Amino acid sequence: MISRKRFLIFLIIPLFLISFSKYCYSRDRANIRVCVASGKDRVLLRIKGPYKIESINSELTLDKGRALKSEYIAPTNSGLKLGDREFKIYGIRIIPKKDAAIFIDKNRFRGIVHIIRTEQLKLLVVNHLDIEKYLYGVLYHEVPCHWPMEALKAQAIAARTFALYRIENMRDRDYDVTSDIYSQVYGGILSERRRTKKAVNLTRGKVLTYNGNIIPAYYHAMCGGHTESAKDIFGIDLPSLGGKACRYCKGAPHMYWKRKLSYRQVQGYLDKYGINVKGLKHIETGKRNKSGRIESIKVKDSKGAKEIKGYKFRLALGPNAIKSTNFTAKITPKGVIFRGKGWGHGVGMCQWGVFGMAKRRFNHREILEFYYPLANIEKYDEVIGF
Repeated sequence: MISRKRFLIFLIIPLFLISFSKYCYSRDRANIRVCVASGKDRVLLRIKGPYKIESINSELTLDKGRALKSEYIAPTNSGLKLGDREFKIYGIRIIPKKDAAIFIDKNRFRGIVHIIRTEQLKLLVVNHLDIEKYLYGVLYHEVPCHWPMEALKAQAIAARTFALYRIENMRDRDYDVTSDIYSQVYGGILSERRRTKKAVNLTRGKVLTYNGNIIPAYYHAMCGGHTESAKDIFGIDLPSLGGKACRYCKGAPHMYWKRKLSYRQVQGYLDKYGINVKGLKHIETGKRNKSGRIESIKVKDSKGAKEIKGYKFRLALGPNAIKSTNFTAKITPKGVIFRGKGWGHGVGMCQWGVFGMAKRRFNHREILEFYYPLANIEKYDEVIGF
């Protein structure tokens, strides 16, 4: 339980409406800020071990102790509520000592945790930690931990590179990455496994660069025979991300997929995504690029026809439903039957291709050279400009 006396000072601290990123605990480039929860009405906090709690805007120590029993934290009109106590602050910084464990709801995290009240009266929870420890909680979600070690090492370097690229390009934001499929899936300590931790340790500090700069090392589950150009999806024109033929994911699970959706479902997903469609009548696939993926979709409704970028159409219908933009769409009286191959945006490293190469005894350097041609492997603290 948090001491009332220790929190009395909260009552005289004004609620500053300022950028959260200005008050990061550390912006050491070896540290990453991971959004582990957002838009929450409340979270359950528990700390197993010694800790200190500070106010983010004042950096004043508010509490410290040997452990903290479970307390719900919720936003209010004037600040934050911890248990049955309300304080005029917009955020707290929780600092563990001696590797104490911080639990947010059911997840356990290393490092430091910020819990912030947003202007929408919701909670934003950001985990600040060393990038190598962050990768401990990433690899298990991105590739199976029983895969060959050379595959795990290739994934560790790609994931570290992607994370450091985000750190460099998200300096003015409140966090660098999210903990879901839209960045890299991160599950905290409960996601750590012996073999994936070993892969991180064996590649410690190694990243991919081109012309002395860290590249955006995108990767995906399965390319379906040809990786995609980053220019077509993300507007990034790099030789290392130009797209190339890949035979190593051939025969992988879920290479081919099928999805049936009614016209009402397709229309509902498009509307929810912000693409206004009324009375959907027809869907027509347009031009394909050199990787075989669809560049655009033509949708006809009661008001006429509109063209939608292929990757936006996929995201609108759901990236796990329409697994790639390499698909055909068959129109039936009851709806649309989508058939396709591959899984993911297709840019960069094909994870099932990595598995196929590792099974053929390629090492992690050869694997990375194949999927990121012309890129170099360097230690990030030796990279020019980093």
